[in-house]
Amino acid sequence: MDQITTELAFYVFKHYTRLLTTTERRAKRHLLMTYKATMGRSDLRAQAEVRAQGGARAQWLSDDPEVLALVADGLEAFQARVAERILAEHANEVVLNYCPRCSGLTRTPGARWCPHCGYDWH
Repeated sequence: MDQITTELAFYVFKHYTRLLTTTERRAKRHLLMTYKATMGRSDLRAQAEVRAQGGARAQWLSDDPEVLALVADGLEAFQARVAERILAEHANEVVLNYCPRCSGLTRTPGARWCPHCGYDWH
């Protein structure tokens, strides 16, 4: 598959979390806690800040080397890699719902309205 778009990565990541591996689930938790605690940042510096703050938030961060390797580039890169893997390994289980008019990706697998062109096919 060619370069995966941010939109496609987010769609697959959001709607097909059941296809994440155990390590990917722990990495997702690690990154989402970092993202929330730092108001939208998930890079290594943000992760270090959350860990240094300690407390309940830091307890959600992982020390597992496999998880840390997955989260090293931040949330967006992680989502792209996971989406690419899911699309490669589970192509027959993933429904990519495209608009029949403009071919834009809808927001959910069952959507009948296009956020790109506004077409409604209910």
